[in-house]
Amino acid sequence: MPERTPETLIELLALRAESEPEREAFRFAGESHSFAELWRGVNRFAARFLANGFGRGERVVVALPNGPTFFSVFYGVQRAGGVAVPIFPDSGIERVCQLAAHCRARTVVIPASLPEDALERLRARAEIESIRVLIAEEAHGSQPPLSEPEFPEIGANDLAYIQYTSGSTGNSKGVQLSQANLLTNARQMIAGMEITSREVFVSWLPVFHDMGLVLMTIVPFYLGARLILLPAVLTNVRAWLEKIESHRGTFTAAPDFAYRLCLRYVKNPGEHDLSSLRVALNAAEPVRARTIFEFESAFGLEHVMMPGYGLAEATVGVSMWKPGTRVAVDGRGVVSVGKPFPEIEIATLRDELREAPGDGPSNEICAPGESGEILVRSPANTRGYLDNPEADADLFWKGYIRTGDVGRLDADGNLYIDGRKKTIIIQAGRNIAPREIEEVVDALPFVRYSAAVGIDRGGLEGEQAYVFVELREKTPPTQEDWAQWSIGVVRAIRDHLGLRPGRVYLTAPRTIPLTHNGKIRHAELARLFRDGSLRERGQLLFPKW
Repeated sequence: MPERTPETLIELLALRAESEPEREAFRFAGESHSFAELWRGVNRFAARFLANGFGRGERVVVALPNGPTFFSVFYGVQRAGGVAVPIFPDSGIERVCQLAAHCRARTVVIPASLPEDALERLRARAEIESIRVLIAEEAHGSQPPLSEPEFPEIGANDLAYIQYTSGSTGNSKGVQLSQANLLTNARQMIAGMEITSREVFVSWLPVFHDMGLVLMTIVPFYLGARLILLPAVLTNVRAWLEKIESHRGTFTAAPDFAYRLCLRYVKNPGEHDLSSLRVALNAAEPVRARTIFEFESAFGLEHVMMPGYGLAEATVGVSMWKPGTRVAVDGRGVVSVGKPFPEIEIATLRDELREAPGDGPSNEICAPGESGEILVRSPANTRGYLDNPEADADLFWKGYIRTGDVGRLDADGNLYIDGRKKTIIIQAGRNIAPREIEEVVDALPFVRYSAAVGIDRGGLEGEQAYVFVELREKTPPTQEDWAQWSIGVVRAIRDHLGLRPGRVYLTAPRTIPLTHNGKIRHAELARLFRDGSLRERGQLLFPKW
């Protein structure tokens, strides 16, 4: 890092361009991009924005895929004094416009690759909403502006970007993150993960989302570490592994499902030399002990896959195991996600206060081993959601943020995640995390993917675990096959967990709704079942009633 410690992302990039202009900032699609080139692109885009009457604090929706143009626009908006709002680049037109309206953005930036018919529909809708649509490559341009504009001063407390949480347009919340939030969390993760400038990051994670943006691009920019950036598609996991091998990657990150895809589709893992890996972070969805063991075993690694935990409301990173250490797994098979990063405090909140003397926090905070809602106190915590005081009231609690996740701290301070508060299934008085059922079912040979949700049909039995199973088979099986597979699911759950699910449904592939980064949308799945959508679409194969 240059001698001066940056207080904003813009200052960070300026310092890099000033002190090491020819140093590689990142490599994408086989091309190297220096910090000088990155800085020129940021300034060029910001200058054109200002020339078009861009106002300080203005929000700009950025719907761009991984690549150099994203960085020019994302940082260019901030350089011009604005607030970037990065979203899934393949978002439908309705969602783009609704999110733009929600954050009061006057501008949406899209790629030149958007199909012509989609562009026309977007422009027609945007005209009604008084939103300006810019083609990133055209607005960016190849020539510098005629005159150097006067760029506004950017402060540490200025908003840098707004991260929308997963969910439907109606319930997505805009997490406000300042320049200080981002740099603070970058430093926390650098210290906690023992990251150095010698790292070689290899990432296919989407840069519009927190882990791919903050951990996998801002951290290497901060350190001047190498960054090999790939397109944010995982249709071929071999491309990811090949880049790790060819560039001698030391640091990569992905949700658990991505590592499971490697195990499923890489038939000869010995052909890939991943021995350079120091950290394969496993985060963003429940971490499975089986994934850790099988991935490390298949690729000849040891203590490389490190479980971690984070959320957008804390910028991103909250906890992880120290690289090279043995990960703890409890008696139920739940993997610990380690200890908090520096300057971060984790506690768990009781649902119901116990009778105890006094009114102090001892009545509210769980004891070691006791399960409750996970709380996080950190200087990287968000200031709140955009224009949503009701959600803010639920978010903040006595200096902490309430994560909505349920978990436990052991006597050594290691965190275990039991599940989302809203997705925990309560069957016959027993709390069941969907993950517990899904891990058992996903191990069956005919299963492509599974999800478990709690459904209460109003009967005396109360809430029951309903299990939806996407099938791998491409050829139509017989009714007898379906019946036997359904029995196999019930038997596996009973044998492993000692409970019988309320119902098992075999479904067509891609029935289970996922977020853009691979998390199961349990609440959406339950809604689609309750309102009959799955049946109407013909996605329930067996039984059909």
